[in-house]
Amino acid sequence: MKKIKELLKGLTDIVAVSGKEKDAHTEVLALCEGVFDETYTDKVGNLVMIKRSSKKNAPRLMLDAHLDEIGFCVTKILDGGFLKVSALGGINTRILPSSEVVICGKEKIRGVFSSVPPHLSRGKNEKGTPELKDLLVDTGYTKQELEKIVSIGDRVACRGELYELSNSYVVSKSLDNRSCACALIDMASRAERDKLEYDLYVVLSAHEETGNMLARVAAYDIKPDIAIITDVNFAREHGLKSKETIECEKGPSVDISSSTDRDISRRILEIASLCKLDCQTVVEVSSTGTNNERIMLSGEGVKTAVMSIPLKFMHSYSEIVNLKDIATLSDILLAFAYAPKEEL
Repeated sequence: MKKIKELLKGLTDIVAVSGKEKDAHTEVLALCEGVFDETYTDKVGNLVMIKRSSKKNAPRLMLDAHLDEIGFCVTKILDGGFLKVSALGGINTRILPSSEVVICGKEKIRGVFSSVPPHLSRGKNEKGTPELKDLLVDTGYTKQELEKIVSIGDRVACRGELYELSNSYVVSKSLDNRSCACALIDMASRAERDKLEYDLYVVLSAHEETGNMLARVAAYDIKPDIAIITDVNFAREHGLKSKETIECEKGPSVDISSSTDRDISRRILEIASLCKLDCQTVVEVSSTGTNNERIMLSGEGVKTAVMSIPLKFMHSYSEIVNLKDIATLSDILLAFAYAPKEEL
C-alpha cells in the first residue's frame, strides 16, 4: 500500500483543471519514469503512455482514466485583490465559502473564497445555497499587484492535500480521477512484457469533467481492440440509496450497461473470481456517465467495459477512497492483461 499511497499523493499534488491538462504532463511523466516504452501528447491534450508486449502483433488494450479535475476560470480582476471566477465542471457551491484555492497564473498563489460571518447574515437577508456569481476569491494582493501575476482565463484549483485516515482510507482533492490513474500506472509498472497478451495503451484523458470527453480522439488514434474505461462512482454512505452506490473495501465495480460490451464485462468478472479478487457490479442502464460513450463510438466502434472505484464526497476538495480498492483495480487489470484473449 505504501507504493500506491506515494504515487497517489504525487498525482493528487498535481494541478490539472480541465483545459490545462498539458501543463501537468511533465509532472505525471516524472512519476512514471522507466515504466513505459513510449509516451506522447496528442493534439487535444490526452497523455498516451505505451507499454508493449514481447509478443509480436499483440492486440491493443486501451486503459483510460481522465486526468482533469474540476475547478474554475478567472473571469475578472477586481479592486482589493478579489477575483471573479466561472466553474469548470460540476461545482458544489455549498462547500465553497471559506475554502482555499490555488490560482495558476504566472506563478501559483493561494486564495480563499469569500464568506459572510453568521453574525452578519442572520435574519431576512440570510441566504441558502450561495451562487458562484455571488462569491469572490480573496488573494490579499492589491489589484495592481494581482494583474502582474494573474490573467483572465487562468485556472483556479481547489486546495486539498492528501492525508491518511484509519484503515487505508485517504482524503484529498482530485481523487476523481487520480485514484484510477494511480491504479493504471501501478498496473503498468508491474506488468512483465513476456506475460502481457496485449500492448498496453494507458490514456490519461482530457476534458472529461467539462463534458467534452476528448478520450474519443485518443481512441481514434490508437484503434484499440478493447478499451476499459476507469472512473470513480458513488460510495455507499448514510442517506444514499444502495442501488445508486458501491461499497468501499469491496473492490472496484464493473458496469452492467447497454453501452458496454457484455462479454468483456463478464470476462473481467470471471478473471476477478478466479484470482480471488473482490469485484462488484453496478447497473447503469443506458449511460455510464464516463468516457465510455465517446470511446465506444470511435472509428468503426470499440468494444468497451467500465470499471469504477468507490469514492465518497465526489466533487469536493475532501474526497475519500480506500487504497485497497485502488490496489484491487490494479490487480484485476493486470490479470486481464495477462489472460489469453478470447473471442470477444
